[in-house]
Amino acid sequence: MGTATSTRTAPAAKQSATTRSPEQWAVFIWRLPMGSSTPRVTVWRLLRRLGAATLTPGAALLPWREDLVEQLDWLAQEVDEQGGDAWVMRVGELSEVEQRRVVDEINDERTAEYAEIRADAQEFLARSREHPGPKDEYARRRRTERELLALQRRFRKVRDRDHLEAAGRADAARAIDRCLRYRQGISLRLTPLTDSHHEVDS
Repeated sequence: MGTATSTRTAPAAKQSATTRSPEQWAVFIWRLPMGSSTPRVTVWRLLRRLGAATLTPGAALLPWREDLVEQLDWLAQEVDEQGGDAWVMRVGELSEVEQRRVVDEINDERTAEYAEIRADAQEFLARSREHPGPKDEYARRRRTERELLALQRRFRKVRDRDHLEAAGRADAARAIDRCLRYRQGISLRLTPLTDSHHEVDS
């Protein structure tokens, strides 16, 4: 049986008197034939890259958003090509307990990623005496630029999957910005402000 790649909408649960969730959730349910673990690892890596919460070994959840649903539909096609089955279903309401659990899981992962990036930026600053100046050899200056660019790229990848405004974003961005005093002006892809295109929590 082929994969149901078209998006299906599950009926929304009735809202309780005390709990009202404005969020719509996309649930990705999938299964693959027994055999090589490579396709399963690939699916989970892609879901992690999107910032999904884990429900079961064969189900994950993301906020219902057009761009995320499009990527889940694409992933469902990938599962189909591997001989499996996948569905993208819409959940209109979670209970308060379910909502809190999912939000906490997603935000805890993003917060941990921001903390790791912040720590790496602080480690960069701790090596300040090693960083080249504008008159040092090009190769050394280029290596410094690449390290700074890698920090910004990592931050933006986490920010792109930070769908629920996890804590730590501003601290991570500011830590990287402090590193930018060692920018050499070589790479045009390295921006003078890490989080310039989005508002940063204060």
